Amino acid sequence: MIKILPTTQLIILMLSLFKTTYSCAVEVKITIGEWLPFIGEKLPHYGVVPHIITEVFSKFDVRVKYGFYPWQRSYKYVQSGEWNASAIWGKTEERTKDCYFSDVVYSGESVLFFLKDRPLEWSGDSESLYKLKNITIGLSRGSAKGELLKKAEQKGLIKYSIGSDKTSTFRMLLAKRFDALDENKAVGLNIMYTQLDEPQRLKIHFTNTYEQWDYYVIFF
Repeated sequence: MIKILPTTQLIILMLSLFKTTYSCAVEVKITIGEWLPFIGEKLPHYGVVPHIITEVFSKFDVRVKYGFYPWQRSYKYVQSGEWNASAIWGKTEERTKDCYFSDVVYSGESVLFFLKDRPLEWSGDSESLYKLKNITIGLSRGSAKGELLKKAEQKGLIKYSIGSDKTSTFRMLLAKRFDALDENKAVGLNIMYTQLDEPQRLKIHFTNTYEQWDYYVIFF
């Protein structure tokens, strides 16, 4: 299930913390990255997520300037103060120590994509984590690990293989470089239907949703 929610809490907090800046220049600079189908440099309004963020800020007479960067660089630009905020990020223990978080902007489903000729028996719950024993899971660089899978990793059941970006991790899955790919369901399906051909798509399936992830605008 997909939910897009307002970010008014973030805006009020940002305006209170940076009221001097905003009184002089009513513009906020937000770093974002390609995350189709929700965020994309070639999409109208840069996608549904930036469009909603822009609309909410406009209610406070604040303009939004967006900058597209690789996700890790987006994070560092906000951390260093070069940009005001970044959208959108899942909440992790590490990020909670670093950042302030808005209200939830988007809530999506995490699944494992796998090859049909190498099926996974895992049903997506904590009780059957043992069924993931000895598998390697792909993850794109900069993406957060799901809580259930972190538990499996801590128990020594799984290990991770990191890909350079989301599309390349799907190609690594097809090449059997790892056993399964951890990805947002909607993002993964978008990649399958825009970047892979039909024979490739027909080789791939996915598990039940194992986790519901909330995503936020962050600032430091």
